Amino acid sequence: MCTFPIVAIAFAMPSSLTMARACRRMRAMALVQFLALPLGAQSAGKSIVRGVVATDAGAALEGAQVRLLLGSVPLAVAESDEGGAFAFSQLTPGPAWLEVRRLGFRPESLTLTIREGDPVMLSVRLTRLATEIAAVQILGRREETGPIAGFYKRRQTGNGRFFAYADIVRRNAVSMSDLLRSVPGIRIESRGMQNAVRIRGSRCSPLVLLDGQALMAGEVDLDAWDPRTFEGIEVYSGPATVPVEFQRNQRMSSSCGTVVLWSRLGEPRAPRRQKGDMSPAARIAVLLQEGNTFLPAEVERSAGIDSAAFVEPIYPDSLFNAAIGGRVLAEVVVSAAGVALMDTFSAVTATHRSFVEPVRRALREQRFTPAVRRGTPAQQVLQLPFEFVPDSTARRRR
Repeated sequence: MCTFPIVAIAFAMPSSLTMARACRRMRAMALVQFLALPLGAQSAGKSIVRGVVATDAGAALEGAQVRLLLGSVPLAVAESDEGGAFAFSQLTPGPAWLEVRRLGFRPESLTLTIREGDPVMLSVRLTRLATEIAAVQILGRREETGPIAGFYKRRQTGNGRFFAYADIVRRNAVSMSDLLRSVPGIRIESRGMQNAVRIRGSRCSPLVLLDGQALMAGEVDLDAWDPRTFEGIEVYSGPATVPVEFQRNQRMSSSCGTVVLWSRLGEPRAPRRQKGDMSPAARIAVLLQEGNTFLPAEVERSAGIDSAAFVEPIYPDSLFNAAIGGRVLAEVVVSAAGVALMDTFSAVTATHRSFVEPVRRALREQRFTPAVRRGTPAQQVLQLPFEFVPDSTARRRR
């Protein structure tokens, strides 16, 4: 029987599938209704309740549904953010009941007393219910493909000066001349409204190549570009150090040095959630309520990554070079066609937020083997752990 207005949606096989299914729909419906409540639905007051939801290991838990109740009457509902934080304000002093729920975790409930002008600070720990499947390991840095692959191979030789995108961002240079000023042997000459780059005492301008093509129409104003528009920048002081692939055209002189620029391609990112938009956790609750999306315990074969077409997340350069490892527990709905529904994607936990975007991009391109229920492909909620392990033997030379 259903003993709570909302109970945890857990990865456990119910004793009676029919009853559990009916209870789950009731819980999901209640969850959606609670998510629709405005945070200001409680009586006006001056008191505040703030808190953080985390796992037993202390990792911030995103997407946890937090209800504040007076008896059985809901006062307000919130959802923990990427840092696990939630807050209620303008509360009337008095006793209250807090319920915290997250898919795949044991629910937690506690009593508290709200006092006038005395903020309540809470720390809530949730215990994982299901046994996690083996983590997808990302060992070291994935080899780049396309034109930028040559940039990283040349950087290993150490014959020039190299700036990867992560280096450019870290230096926070406002112009190309500011960035190149740090290169030994380069001087910046001011000529009216334009800065001129000169290498190792040369009086002529360096040869500039953009995505492998030489720019031959006079001196190039490097400050016309924002440094952040480049995925990589290479600087060579003279013809002896310039790689052979940039010397094939004899009309191009590199006697005054060479600067090679590699454009940064646009990367699709998660759209910014607008006020009033459903969170991924709320979307999953709706799909569960509709009855065409299932939990792992409700299918004969769970969804999983298609190993024959595995898309490996790219290890963030800044974390890889610093030998920082980490872990992301991703949550997404996998359709019956074996694709991830990206409007349901979220990072349940993440040791570093920079790991989340590579996982999101990889899952967007990844093919899955769909779940099977009653002999046919089915749509399923999937929680998938990713572990980033810096491999010191594969680290690039800086």
